[in-house]
Amino acid sequence: MKKSELFFTFILIPVDLLMTALAFVLSYQFRLNFENLPVTYVQPFMDYMNYFLPVLPAWPIILGLSGLYTMSERRSAVNEFGKIVVASTASIAVAIAWIFLTRTFFFSRLIIILTWALSIVTITVGRGLIRLLQTWLYRYGIGVHRVIILAANGSSKLIIETIKTRPSLGMKIVKIIDQEGIEKLEKIVENNPCDEIILADSSLKESQVARILDFCRANRLSLKMTPNLFLVNSSYIDIQQLAGIPILEFKRTPLDGWGRIIKRSMDMLGSFLLIIVLSPIMLIAAILIKLTSRGPILFRQERVGLEKNFTFLKFRSMKIEYCTGENYGGEKAEKFREELKKKKNEVDGPVFKIKNDPRITAFGKFLRKTSIDELPQLFNVLRGEMSLVGPRPPMPEEVAQYSNFQKRRLGVKPGITGLWQVSGRSELSFDEWVKLDAYYIEHWSLWLDFVILLRTVKAVIVRKGAY
Repeated sequence: MKKSELFFTFILIPVDLLMTALAFVLSYQFRLNFENLPVTYVQPFMDYMNYFLPVLPAWPIILGLSGLYTMSERRSAVNEFGKIVVASTASIAVAIAWIFLTRTFFFSRLIIILTWALSIVTITVGRGLIRLLQTWLYRYGIGVHRVIILAANGSSKLIIETIKTRPSLGMKIVKIIDQEGIEKLEKIVENNPCDEIILADSSLKESQVARILDFCRANRLSLKMTPNLFLVNSSYIDIQQLAGIPILEFKRTPLDGWGRIIKRSMDMLGSFLLIIVLSPIMLIAAILIKLTSRGPILFRQERVGLEKNFTFLKFRSMKIEYCTGENYGGEKAEKFREELKKKKNEVDGPVFKIKNDPRITAFGKFLRKTSIDELPQLFNVLRGEMSLVGPRPPMPEEVAQYSNFQKRRLGVKPGITGLWQVSGRSELSFDEWVKLDAYYIEHWSLWLDFVILLRTVKAVIVRKGAY
């Protein structure tokens, strides 16, 4: 999901509110100033506004329930207009019910009718202007989806022609391949960066589709295909139409679209409040780190994020000479880490974890057992580099060893806590980590985040698997 798509969908809400308010103002002015209409008595404008403001939110709510804020659906102008008519009619029904319940008997019936008619017009115009702006930006490559198409039959030709002749779709074909290109897909994508792959060849074998799907998940690409008899084990599929042909889109996660906006809003609010509440604990921890060992208070390390690497923050729990990185122990620390990994690593895969790590300070053991060392990551969350809940952020050298399946855990922002932590933490194998992360990514919801946060509090108190 492009950031521009998130913006243009989000901006529709204030635009719809503004256009609805404009429809009401125009209706009032029309009723007040049109000389041929009988005007026996018209309430002051502010009296009308006092009535109108409580029912104003009904329009965007009902527009949303009608599917007019759905990001994945590319609606035609006719389809969108029909939904606006239905939503505006339902909204005006809510307004009439409000009149009845509040016993506002003086309200002009003509204004109600005009508001209904004009809201359809103004909302349509407002959305049309947004669409024109978005299409204009497409001309400069802003928000355009770069597409690779696997083509073979007549339907693929129609899809290709539609994309080329309809710039309002916001799609640009960067490469057209055949089945032989599946074997070279990694190299093709490397030479032709894209955002999504469309499989317009319905004769593909299940094994071929599964391979492409695995590749797209690993590389954070959207996958769409014309349907055949392929059965996919996925809980998040969307059906669209392109050139009149049904297309299945395999969604990576509910965090594409509105889920991303909602989760980011919750992260900002949650991290801000937690920083305020936990600041005394962080201050005490910082002082004790400084008093009990030499070196900086914070440990900084490069980690892999959703779209780019970032500087990961923790309270330093290791002796400075054993901290890996150029500004810490350097090559000596790296060498000692590798020796420990070969002799004592207690987690399989690319992850390195051991109990009774000799590199950790006495106070550092307490920080790790209580998870206080993780608290500075709240600033990573506030800056948008991490989330409160999500997969743990790996180091670049770990990611270099990932298989395509393991790369699935990189599909969302990394988190301070997650299913891995509330399900055993360091006692889990790396494959179990990946499976839990994959489940979280495919089944995300606000409720799931809430449950994980509550279970995290319990896990921290019990201290199971923490070292």
